[in-house]
Amino acid sequence: MTGAPREALTPTPTPLQPAPRFGAAIGREVWIKRDDIGSVGYAGNKIRKLEFLAPALGDADTLLIVGALQSNAARATAAFAASTGRRCVLVIPAERPAVAPPLEGNALLGALFGAELRYLGAVDWAGAEAASAEIAAELESEGARCAVLPAGCSSPRGTLGFVAAHEELLRQLSAVGLDPAAIVHASSSCGTAAGLLLGRALHGGPPIVSVDVGRLFEPVEDRILGLAAGAAELLGVDARVAPGDLDVTYEFIGDGYAQPTPECLEAIRLLAATEGIVCDPVYSGKALAAVASAPGSGPVVFWHTGGAQSVFTSAAAEALVAS
Repeated sequence: MTGAPREALTPTPTPLQPAPRFGAAIGREVWIKRDDIGSVGYAGNKIRKLEFLAPALGDADTLLIVGALQSNAARATAAFAASTGRRCVLVIPAERPAVAPPLEGNALLGALFGAELRYLGAVDWAGAEAASAEIAAELESEGARCAVLPAGCSSPRGTLGFVAAHEELLRQLSAVGLDPAAIVHASSSCGTAAGLLLGRALHGGPPIVSVDVGRLFEPVEDRILGLAAGAAELLGVDARVAPGDLDVTYEFIGDGYAQPTPECLEAIRLLAATEGIVCDPVYSGKALAAVASAPGSGPVVFWHTGGAQSVFTSAAAEALVAS
């Protein structure tokens, strides 16, 4: 993909591998795009977005990003900040807990990478993004040079990471002679969905099934279309993602964001037991639960967006092993 500055942060292409034992268990041929592979700080889909955000940071010495305490994007941003000598501030749309939560999973990694926490109270995610700009102004008044990253690293520029990733996958599919019925992935901040859909508009390929994990940004479809349009403008291309191109499912959300469903937990256990691959109960596990019901009868590519770090929390352990 040309015309878009990119800073390489993780080895690509990530593997595309068959999952025969998992596929046999659910009655579908399944292949897995392994974006979960990488270093403990840099693994996961957020790195692809950071690769395109990084060149636009200029002389910023402080990065702010909205996310939950166990945010994958915040952990990746904190790792990136540490590796480039920057300060990282995680802006959390939640009340500050009366008792400090245990340092585990992504929160532990973020602390090791030096991330600072700012709790906003009970605001929605869109409101939290606006509040980040206010915090940045406060820090700049103290002498910092700030860059505010969007939740999930999902902006039109960050979306370019998955336009490039879509091209990467098409080359891999061609190399193994695979014609999937669908690509299934987890979606929350919508940049992954927007990038894959724009990639498909540009280069073709199988339908994209976006499994929303919490309806964090409403209306979801409008956000996806807006990100895709912004990314197309950055690339200077006429390709357009139309509403009819979207296949967003809300059937696997359950009780809400970061609330795993029984189907999600069972799918995580099954993949681990059959393939030795770990998904998380917030994002990738919910999408994994949707693979068996993906449209069509042909092979399914499950795009593993990472997140296994959050499995290493007491809540995830209790849900996955003790239940």
